[in-house]
Amino acid sequence: MKKYIYITLLMLITTSINAEVIDRIVAKVGSEIILKSELQEHRNQMQQMGAIDHTFSDLELLNDMIESQLILQTAKDKDYQVDSFRIRQMINSQLEEQFQRFGSERAFREELRRTGMSLSQLRDFYENMIKEQQLREMIIQNEISARISVSDMEIEEFYRENIDQLPLREEKTEIGLIRIDITPKDETVRQIRSEINEVYDKIREGQDFSQLAQQYSHCPSSRLGGDLGFFARGTMISEFEQVAFSLQPGEISNVVETAHGYHIIKMEERDEDDIRVRHILKMLKPTEQDIAETTEKAENILNRISAEEEFSEIARNYSDHPTAQACGYLGEFNEEEYPEQFEDYLQEISVGEVTRPIRAENSIYILTKKRIIPQRPFRLEEIREELREHLRMEKKLEHYEQWIGELREDSYVEILL
Repeated sequence: MKKYIYITLLMLITTSINAEVIDRIVAKVGSEIILKSELQEHRNQMQQMGAIDHTFSDLELLNDMIESQLILQTAKDKDYQVDSFRIRQMINSQLEEQFQRFGSERAFREELRRTGMSLSQLRDFYENMIKEQQLREMIIQNEISARISVSDMEIEEFYRENIDQLPLREEKTEIGLIRIDITPKDETVRQIRSEINEVYDKIREGQDFSQLAQQYSHCPSSRLGGDLGFFARGTMISEFEQVAFSLQPGEISNVVETAHGYHIIKMEERDEDDIRVRHILKMLKPTEQDIAETTEKAENILNRISAEEEFSEIARNYSDHPTAQACGYLGEFNEEEYPEQFEDYLQEISVGEVTRPIRAENSIYILTKKRIIPQRPFRLEEIREELREHLRMEKKLEHYEQWIGELREDSYVEILL
């Protein structure tokens, strides 16, 4: 019996010695250790995820693991917390993407088994990876990013010193634009004003406000007798509110003009700071005749441009677009940057040509490709914010490496690989 126990103990000791030889400590991080088996497992997981390839050395991978361990220890010491529910959502989202990629959950599980990993192991890996990434982002934001600033002077100095190394701005095309708005003409405005005055006269004669709203109002509230329900200040257009809030219950306003048209407002009731009103709206919208006249105007403008009148001068004098002050200058674009609304039309024309009139809602547009702007260096103002972000990232990396170095010293890191 004693001989059997002796042999068993000997076997256990031998097994222990072999395990020590096979699996050994490759790094110490404070009071924590990293084993060779953990390093290999991490490599396998990272390769399965496509995050690294075979050229990534054990030392590089180990240093990443050490950084992660330092960050996790710092997060624990400073009581940083992550959103566990959010992490589970992200894991489920990642897995759902994989299921769809492989056609089904079953097919994905089979592929995992071939690589020696179970779905639960993958979940654990995702959880650790996402948790670590969130903690890393939180710490970097609080310990580093929040303390970094880049001055305009630094940006200007970097621009001067590196302008020859900066990429050139690619060739672009200058685009010009003319917009002619389709608006109600004077005769249309007079007609609508006359109609709202007739409705107002009916109200003064004592006819029911709700019935008149149902019959004459252009607002969707007409089916409710013009009832807009309760609302607070800041909800409606300012000209409407100014009159509505000045009324007393039962009182009816004069005709009120807003950008939507002409209103008659009736106060129904107040509830502290909220009011409930009815209104009748006659919208100022162009007639078919107004549309036809504006279309004819746009065609005349196109003919004048075709007769070699200067596009810029016509834009300055006739365009309703804010770019009229800049003689119709819309900007400089490559083909991928064309305004989506006009992309197809611009693709059809060459430099020096103009598009046919384009109807879009209550406006008609004419565009031109004025000239080609060749490659050139970026002006500082064109890339100021990109340079600011570039310098922020440089400073962030520099501070991060310094911070990690200090953590290594404070926590005592020893590499035994």
